[in-house]
Amino acid sequence: IEGIDYLKNQLGAVEGNSGPFFNSAMNIACCPLKCLFSTFTTPEAHVQPVTDGRGNFLFYGPGVHFICDPFYKQIGNSKGYQSGSIVHGDKTVVVVEQGKIGFAMDMGQPILLPPGLHFWKSPTRRYIESFDLNNNVINMPPLTLVTVDEGYSAVSEDNGRQVILDGGDTYLLTHRNWKFQKFISQKIQSNDLKRILATSADNVLMSVDATVIWKIENVAIAAKNSAETIHSDGSETRKGNLGDIKKLSNDVLKQAEASLAAFIGCVNYSDTFTVAAAIHRESSTVDVPSALAEEVPANMDTNGSNHLPQANALFDQSRISDVRNHANTVTKTYGVNIISINVVAAVPADNKLQSSLAQGAVAAAEAQKFEVVARGQAEAEKIRAAGESQAKIIRAEG
Repeated sequence: IEGIDYLKNQLGAVEGNSGPFFNSAMNIACCPLKCLFSTFTTPEAHVQPVTDGRGNFLFYGPGVHFICDPFYKQIGNSKGYQSGSIVHGDKTVVVVEQGKIGFAMDMGQPILLPPGLHFWKSPTRRYIESFDLNNNVINMPPLTLVTVDEGYSAVSEDNGRQVILDGGDTYLLTHRNWKFQKFISQKIQSNDLKRILATSADNVLMSVDATVIWKIENVAIAAKNSAETIHSDGSETRKGNLGDIKKLSNDVLKQAEASLAAFIGCVNYSDTFTVAAAIHRESSTVDVPSALAEEVPANMDTNGSNHLPQANALFDQSRISDVRNHANTVTKTYGVNIISINVVAAVPADNKLQSSLAQGAVAAAEAQKFEVVARGQAEAEKIRAAGESQAKIIRAEG
């Protein structure tokens, strides 16, 4: 029912019973007796709150009104019923806008109001306010409305029992002791490990920078074993950042750091980084005969197998995978899967050792350069000698 029909049938609004000329005449003619009657005009889409002096509360609808009763009194100005709320004694008119939800209480029981126009006559029902549904967490004590986005899960406590709310849906927590605690992201997390100092197998102190990429796979286990949901004094953690997983993140990084340090402790630095080892690997390769140079690919040895340079142990992906698996044996106990651990930089912590290695690398590069030049000159001499001998043969035959 819309408009004036709704006002008459639902709000019980009194229709206009007079006209502007009649009211003007009564105000002029009966001016000394004006205390015995009242006149007023209610605009369209408005209602005028009135009391009859007998404990009743009335609404007067749009129109011109004449009341011949000295006990009737207007309460304030006329109010528009198309938005907001009008509370007049035991009568209430509420308009809940689209995208919002209204909240009222009736003798301690919560009542939710959908978008639209609502009217009731009740001495016990009380309208509280409307809440924007755009918010992820709406507290309407004793109710809580929680919207969980895709890629997240929400942790709630129902009388101390943990309840996980999956992403992509809206949930109504129906009593006071069913409390929302926090959101937990299930998106991929990326963190930098602070520079760690670890000792290699040959007692070289290493400074290592690394990154860790991880993801929460089991929210229930993660929330139960590692996520903070309550403070030591009993206060709720959701008073702060609703998506705070600092404790869980710190646990993951600590385990990744421990696994990486254990791996470095098994690496012999002198076998992987020293210039002597690099030169040894270069000299141990088999030279390909020049006659087969065009037939054998550059990355193939004489046995036909691929000849790849030996990977640095600290950057060898197969060995780094072992580090990740070692870390996952612990992190999976609290619902986290480490996707990868990547070593970004690994250098000796001793500056003198770094300087010595740099000098050795320069010397090795110089030696390699002279060796390449000498080999080039020797090959040139061989070609020149072969050309001269071939020329002499040709001249002799001629």
